[in-house]
Amino acid sequence: MLLCDIGNTRMHFYSGNEILHFTHNEGLEHFKNEKVYFISVNQEITNKIKKLSLKWIEVKDENFLKTSYKGLGIDRIAACLGIENGVVIDAGSAITVDVVEDGKHLGGWIWPGIKAQLKCYTNISERLTVSLNSLVDVSKLPQNTTEAVSFGIFAPIACLVKTFAQNRKVVLTGGDAKILSSLFPDAEVDEEIVFKGMKKMIKESGC
Repeated sequence: MLLCDIGNTRMHFYSGNEILHFTHNEGLEHFKNEKVYFISVNQEITNKIKKLSLKWIEVKDENFLKTSYKGLGIDRIAACLGIENGVVIDAGSAITVDVVEDGKHLGGWIWPGIKAQLKCYTNISERLTVSLNSLVDVSKLPQNTTEAVSFGIFAPIACLVKTFAQNRKVVLTGGDAKILSSLFPDAEVDEEIVFKGMKKMIKESGC
């Protein structure tokens, strides 16, 4: 079974052995003759898939997840279904954080992704165009601009997640998961968590 998670900027394919990353156009071309089960947060690409009449099957939300949250993205739903209990942080073009307890989604929030935040600093001033220090100590006040920018990005993430995690398991996924892993030494990095949730959705929907 070939699964695909279509994000804002890239496609991520999973066959059970490895995860392959493509641009949207590359993914459509490479797997145009394959049967693919996909979720998507990119409506433009979803429409393109339909127009191309590919053998791709969209996995849609059918109230798989217990939640009071309005407008929860299908990728976040899949990730929550993949964790059952804990906090899942998906660090991509945006950083999403969701708290799940006994299969129920308690809520979550969204930050701009790390690259987007760095770009914001650059837009403010060229002097704030600095390299990211993922090992910055978020328990100490910064003493230079590079540390200050990195602290400004990482400290809120560390603080809020620890506040709401409350001894729950923390799972990191997404392209910048390893960067954030230094903030949460006990966290698990699981690049397959969205696909685990997708499998549950496919099984329950019978598609």
